[in-house]
Amino acid sequence: MRLVQSALIALAVGASTALASPASAETPRGPGQVVAFTHEFTPLEVWKDPQGCQSLPAGTHLIFNQTDKVITIYADPLCFVPIDPFAKVKPGYGTHVSAVGSFKA
Repeated sequence: MRLVQSALIALAVGASTALASPASAETPRGPGQVVAFTHEFTPLEVWKDPQGCQSLPAGTHLIFNQTDKVITIYADPLCFVPIDPFAKVKPGYGTHVSAVGSFKA
């Protein structure tokens, strides 16, 4: 009888532990980064935890938002003219940008 009780207790403890901390639980993400692609012959430009207005390198073609917040894309280097209706880029998304543009995080 004790063996059965011990087995049931071990089973209950194992089940409650599995429910309390599932293996597939996501870990919190940090602020992240914004990545710009210009062309195949230059390295990617990366801004870690960007703040405020950031000018893009001349000729930038694509931008990727890997932060945890929406960023705004602008057609000018000083963050004055948003590229509407596609100015807002959600986390995990990317977009084509102006070759002389900027973004604000």
